[in-house]
Amino acid sequence: MPSDKLIILHVDLAEDESIINQYISYHANVWPEITSDLVHRPIGRMRIYNLKNKLAMLLEASESFNLDDGIHIQPPTPKVAEWSKLMATFNKKLASGEHDAWTPMNQVYDTGDYS
Repeated sequence: MPSDKLIILHVDLAEDESIINQYISYHANVWPEITSDLVHRPIGRMRIYNLKNKLAMLLEASESFNLDDGIHIQPPTPKVAEWSKLMATFNKKLASGEHDAWTPMNQVYDTGDYS
């Protein structure tokens, strides 16, 4: 699927090396139901990068993709819901008691604007 737009999101994991390593380990062996769900959403490509407990997600998606509808197909399958709930437990706990969540980042510069 050709991608028409790039969406960048960020989230902070808990500041604990063992939790960070567990998160990375899960993503070395993503459940097949998760990948299938993303392909059918349709997300052309998803990449996640980390620097210590900071994560950045790059989503390449079709122009029709609407992030407000969520990353996964709604309502989620039981396996996708299980994965999402599990992954949220690795996120940093906020002062409110809630876990941090993936949040879109704003673009501030693009060399394409100057060509």
